[in-house]
Amino acid sequence: MKQLSSILTLLVAAIVISGCTHPMAVTNLNNYHNRTIVSLDERLRIGIRANAADLNGHRFIHAVGRDLLKYNAQSTTAVDETNEFIDVIANISVVSSQRGSGWNFWADFPGFLIWFPSWHGYNYDVVYDIDVTLNDARTGKLINSMYIPVRLDVKHADISRTWVDGVAWPTIGVSALIGGLHNMTYDETVTPLVEQEVSPVLADYVAQQIALTLHYYKSLPRDRFERLKMLLDDKLISPEEYEIKRKAIVDDI
Repeated sequence: MKQLSSILTLLVAAIVISGCTHPMAVTNLNNYHNRTIVSLDERLRIGIRANAADLNGHRFIHAVGRDLLKYNAQSTTAVDETNEFIDVIANISVVSSQRGSGWNFWADFPGFLIWFPSWHGYNYDVVYDIDVTLNDARTGKLINSMYIPVRLDVKHADISRTWVDGVAWPTIGVSALIGGLHNMTYDETVTPLVEQEVSPVLADYVAQQIALTLHYYKSLPRDRFERLKMLLDDKLISPEEYEIKRKAIVDDI
C-alpha cells in the first residue's frame, strides 16, 4: 500500500511539474525558411572573415559557410594577403541580443489563472543583427553589402519561474506581484534552446541571401539583367531590391 501511495505521489508530482512548463517555441521561425534553392551557375570560392562577440556567433558563421555548399559555393576561412585561391571575400558580422516582455507581468499577476504561463508561455524577443559585405578578392571592389535583421518571437516557461503562480492564492497575490516583476526580464536559460532550434534555419537563410547576390556576379551585363529579372518574377527579391541591384549593374558597366 505504501508503495502504491509513493507511485501515486510521484505521478501527481510529475503531472504538476509538466503542467508548470511550456516548451520553447519560436512562433515566427517559418519567416526564415528558404522556400526555393537558387544555386550559382559557376562555382565560386568564398573566403569568410568572421566577426562575432562569442563562440556561438563564430559557430553560426561557420554554419553559413558550410551551407554555402548547397548553392555551389566553396567557403574557407583561410584568407591570406594574396587572395590567390578565392574569388570573393565575405565579411560576416553577427550581433545577438535578447529581451523580456512587459506582458509577462500580467501572465503572473494577480495570479488567478494558475496554469496560464504553462499553456501560453512567457514572451521573449531574440534578435540577430547580421551584416555581410562581399568584395571581389582580386580587385577589392565592393560587390554588395547586406544587412539581414532577424527578429524572433519566442515563448517558453519552466518551473523555475512558474512556481510563483501556484502559491499566489495563499499569499493573496504578493508572490504573483513579485514573480510578475521578475519574469518581465529575459530568462538566460532560453538562449541555448533558441540557438539549437534556429541556427540551422538562419545559417541556411543567410547562405541563400549570399548566393542570390552572387547569382549573376561573373556574368555579362545582359545576362545579369535577365537573371535579376528572373529573381524578381519568382518573388525572390522585392521591387525595391530589384531597382537597387539593377542600378548597381548599370554603375558597374
